[in-house]
Amino acid sequence: MSKIKSINPYTEEINAEFETLTESEVQEKIQIAHNTYLSWRETSSSYKKELFFKLAWELEKDVDECARLETIEMWMLNHIAKAWLLKTADLIRWFANNFEEVLAETNYEAQWFKVKQVYDSIWVIFWIAPWNFPFNQLLRAAVPNILAWNTQVYKHSSNVPLVALKIEELFKKAWFPNWVYTNLFVSSSMSEFIISNKYIAWVNLTWSEWAWSAIWALAWKYLKRSVLELWWNDAFIVTETKNLDWVIEQAVNWRIRNWWQACNSSKRFLITEKYYDEFLEKYTSKMSKLVVWDPMDSNTQIQPLSSKKAILDIESQVLKAVNSWARITTWWKKLDRKWYFFAPTVLADVTPETSSFNEEIFWPVASIIKVKDIKDAIKLANATDFWLSACVFWDDIEELTNIAKELEWWMIFINSTAASKASLPFGWVKKSGYWKENWPDGILAFTNKKVIII
Repeated sequence: MSKIKSINPYTEEINAEFETLTESEVQEKIQIAHNTYLSWRETSSSYKKELFFKLAWELEKDVDECARLETIEMWMLNHIAKAWLLKTADLIRWFANNFEEVLAETNYEAQWFKVKQVYDSIWVIFWIAPWNFPFNQLLRAAVPNILAWNTQVYKHSSNVPLVALKIEELFKKAWFPNWVYTNLFVSSSMSEFIISNKYIAWVNLTWSEWAWSAIWALAWKYLKRSVLELWWNDAFIVTETKNLDWVIEQAVNWRIRNWWQACNSSKRFLITEKYYDEFLEKYTSKMSKLVVWDPMDSNTQIQPLSSKKAILDIESQVLKAVNSWARITTWWKKLDRKWYFFAPTVLADVTPETSSFNEEIFWPVASIIKVKDIKDAIKLANATDFWLSACVFWDDIEELTNIAKELEWWMIFINSTAASKASLPFGWVKKSGYWKENWPDGILAFTNKKVIII
């Protein structure tokens, strides 16, 4: 039987170890989750709302410990972790306050028929969760799914098992029935066994392209529906501005968000010829001066990566970009420290032929691309397989609105960095995945729209 280890990326110490579950143990947990579903689907909306308010309160009450777990397991800066946890509590309350509107019965007439439209729950959901926002991303999917009367079995990322246990504990402290939310300590090789279970109705995954393909194939094989999210290579476009220094500040802050590892963090910076040299010089300077230190210290801007493997991955991707004609303007290397630190890296003169133009680098790397004009910027921004959000900076708001219509992305932010809110649909285009999260799609995704015809 294999083990799941929680390792502190700052000290390399083992926080804890857990035995993985056997097939019979997993089967038993899924069976109980289904039995719980049969009673949970009868729960009143008012009582569900009360439970989720309690969950948000429990999260806020224990915010220091939850933030500590995020820091010791996946290096999130401690003060940033606390801010995200409070944001997550607000997200829980927002869904609890608004889910009834989405799931409300509606009546209408169609030709000669009177139709009542209702939404049914769909059994047990299996989700494979990512590690980069281990509380927020998991709860962003779990909360609307459970509000829609489904129960959940979760395989959290193997490097955040203490967070996984804490989330299960929070549900219990909030008086949820046992097994509405169930944590599974399993290896990736157990995925097919779980997906094939007759009580698993849906599969949800946030991960890489290869994992996405594998899970999609299993869902298709066993005729299960799925919501899948994978890579992103978001664009940050700078055209005409009277405040370039402020724009550069936004570009730096948004790229280093969560130490570069956020899906909607801009990774490709498309700068018009007029500003390219100045932007590159100042951007490189700011990146080189970021503070590297202990993730528990509020002054720290650069914390360690999540694992030794991450160091090897980033070295490989940067070298591949250089071999395809990118130019490094920073002193890139693994920092001379005991732990998993890597210096912020700026790749200049990136072209469509450069690997990082289309390949997401989910590490401390930014790709800077020179464009002739706004038409060129739109063309190159659209020329990728992995799309989520784009940020466009220009002083002419009217013209920006027209430009936004030409960008083939899901979310377009005008003179602003990207954001994620419970009230905003959050989703993907092309190979970045399919379906949407948040409002209202995040609730409707895991329901059956049923029509009763009279």
